[in-house]
Amino acid sequence: MLRAPAVVLIAILAVTSGAGAVEMKSSAAEKMPSPAEKAKMKACEAKAAAQHIAMDARAKFVMDCMTAK
Repeated sequence: MLRAPAVVLIAILAVTSGAGAVEMKSSAAEKMPSPAEKAKMKACEAKAAAQHIAMDARAKFVMDCMTAK
């Protein structure tokens, strides 16, 4: 008797997980940095290197640089 609900549940999970995978692929492409963002990140990394910023503070420095206008 418990077989039918289990089969239905597995089928529902299979369908919903497949739909989620499609969404992840499209959203991953949307999250790719644009050429302008890549250039800005490269410039921020160069500033961090020129200022000899240590690796533990470098990520914060680059993030602040990227968000600055």
